[in-house]
Amino acid sequence: MISIVTEWLSDAKQGVCSRGWWLNQKFCCWEEADEACAAWLTWDQALVGGSSGFIRWLAFVTTGTAMAATCAFLVRGYAPLAAGSGLGEIKAILGGFVIRGFMGGWTLVMKSVGLALAVGSGLSVGKEGPAVHMGCCIGNVVARNFSKYRRSAARQREVISAAAAAGVAVAFGAPIGGV
Repeated sequence: MISIVTEWLSDAKQGVCSRGWWLNQKFCCWEEADEACAAWLTWDQALVGGSSGFIRWLAFVTTGTAMAATCAFLVRGYAPLAAGSGLGEIKAILGGFVIRGFMGGWTLVMKSVGLALAVGSGLSVGKEGPAVHMGCCIGNVVARNFSKYRRSAARQREVISAAAAAGVAVAFGAPIGGV
């Protein structure tokens, strides 16, 4: 899901599809050659109806900056624990330290939205570390629903380590890589 949103946000910096704003360039021009697609409008074509390199550049910079600023605002204001990759904190938690709220549902939501916005804006951010953190958040949120894991910190760390392995597998597209 994050990859789909990231791809759409990256294309939104360059233009919009006249068939539907929700389509990225690849799906807008599905049956046509990339250069000959009339349905994909660059921002200068959509806003002023002509070709203007300055308008195209301004739209690219403005949308990228807006996405990055929105990401920073959401993470700083609503979930400061979602900042960064989270790998160091995950290693500390697996070692026995307790960081309250680091693997909660709200952190998961803000990490997901923030990661999509940061990557879509063009910031040099890797998805691998945050994928491990999000996997651990999902494992923790699910494990909290079972008293067997809620009562035992050792069992909870087992779930978190399995979730971290799943996050590694998802991040690199290698199911055996998580093992």
